Amino acid sequence: MLKIKLCFNIGIDCKNTLLLKLFYFMSLIQIWNGYDGFWQNGAVLETFANFVANTNGTHTRYASVIRGGQRDLYSLLEAYGPYPSFDDMAWYGLAYTRIYEVLGDGQFLQDAQDIHNWIWTTGWDSSGACGGGMWFDNLFASKQTITNAQMLQLSAKLYRLTNNADYLKKMNQLYDFIMNNNIINATTFLITDGVTANCTPDGVYGPTYNSGVMLGAMTEIYKLTKNTTYLDLAYNITFGLIVQYSNDEGVLVEYCEPNCDDDALMYKGLFARNVRYLMDELDDQVKHDGLLYWFKLQIVSNTIYNVCDLDPITKCNISYKDGPPYFNKSGPVFSPDWRGPFTYGAPMQQTSVLDLFISAILPGTQCSGPYCDYDPSYPAPQPLTCGSHPCPQGEDCCEYSPYTSYTCCYSNQHCNSTTGICDNN
Repeated sequence: MLKIKLCFNIGIDCKNTLLLKLFYFMSLIQIWNGYDGFWQNGAVLETFANFVANTNGTHTRYASVIRGGQRDLYSLLEAYGPYPSFDDMAWYGLAYTRIYEVLGDGQFLQDAQDIHNWIWTTGWDSSGACGGGMWFDNLFASKQTITNAQMLQLSAKLYRLTNNADYLKKMNQLYDFIMNNNIINATTFLITDGVTANCTPDGVYGPTYNSGVMLGAMTEIYKLTKNTTYLDLAYNITFGLIVQYSNDEGVLVEYCEPNCDDDALMYKGLFARNVRYLMDELDDQVKHDGLLYWFKLQIVSNTIYNVCDLDPITKCNISYKDGPPYFNKSGPVFSPDWRGPFTYGAPMQQTSVLDLFISAILPGTQCSGPYCDYDPSYPAPQPLTCGSHPCPQGEDCCEYSPYTSYTCCYSNQHCNSTTGICDNN
């Protein structure tokens, strides 16, 4: 059996392991905005927090990076501009509750509550159609599963952390909406991508993060209620996704591969992080060990077939949307398809593999040695303007409120200099 040293055993010195090299690379991409969009910057903070949690607090590398990710509601709304979709904001709410659990910083909990309350007030359909549900964005045109699954998980977590019964009420409303509209297929346990205006599943199955966040939500409800029905449902969702979207060797394949957009490059990692949340609650040893074996299959495939660790790392094909990182580049780097072969590295797929590796750290793992609390300094955030040329080639930079903030227009948009808003061509 292939043995991979990934800091998975109790009491080992983590210096120079593949996991730490990958984590170092991730610390670099957190310093610059190299993701496809706003939401990934929030989602990756939960990845970092889980590294601390899964090493029992004995590994605190980059704690300042985690704390440096704190933003209040107004700052997040301003940073998104002109108006965020509700699922994008929810990633910050989920990350901030996790950071509060791990580091105990009350400001993150308050920010998570503010985010939840804003999403609910702005995005919940109070008309009664289909029993409510979260709208996807301020166009109020669709009800996507991801937003409802996120808010279900976030509501449950906030109730557990604050004992505020209002979150319990909202959790139950969201659960009823999900079940009454058959978002979870009763036979396959696959998760539909949204609900039609006729209150029926849209029949679009595939994005792995839908299953991931949904199984995480059911696991969170189990932690509140200790009702094993929710845990069983979480496991069935997990197993259903793995069966449907794995190749013959058991490696997870995103539904859109090899032609996924940048958003989808993080989906498999988001699924993996929630599988770990489930695994931590399972008393059934057979199910627990089966999921652990699944993690090992994914790791073996990535570290054999989907890795580039050339020296210098510049020999690898790495794509940066907004310029290179602040520090020197480091490896290893991974490409989107966990089956391999390596094609190109970028922050999105790097986060996905990091989520996988961190989720697979064995319970009880501890870190020892001088590198466990290494926390390098990083430059303070600097405000940018369009004069800083922050946008990728071919995308207009649009300043607003007034000329202190900017957003990058999509390539099919242009900047309306009067309004500071990106208009469609």
